[in-house]
Amino acid sequence: MGRVLLVAGILMALAAPAASADVPLFNTTRMYSEAEFTAAIKLYTDAIARNANDAESHRWLGIAYLHAFKLYKFGLAPYAGGFGGRAVASLERSVQLKADPAVTLALAEAYIVVGAFNKWASMTIRQLAASPPLPVK
Repeated sequence: MGRVLLVAGILMALAAPAASADVPLFNTTRMYSEAEFTAAIKLYTDAIARNANDAESHRWLGIAYLHAFKLYKFGLAPYAGGFGGRAVASLERSVQLKADPAVTLALAEAYIVVGAFNKWASMTIRQLAASPPLPVK
């Protein structure tokens, strides 16, 4: 029960992320053509080109790549076949720069989507080991 509450809390944090003034959120509720997707991620790639240590830009670029890759897996984005690895790399970089629970959850999802189950399992075990034990009532 306690772990369910922990996962629910993380999901709520992911559903309502704090918006950064510098980096706009990526719209994961629409489908993009290749040209539209390239234009949509230009803000993130430009920000990363200016500052390679921008955790928020890496976060939203990773989420954008993950969104496109999931559409690819459903046959809706034929241009996004190689985006799974890019999503993982960008999200890993974001977590490395700033440990944010919402980004960690997105990274866990990316590991599952690309089939990196060993990475997902080891990350989950590390997170559970680092969590404080719940009090027994």
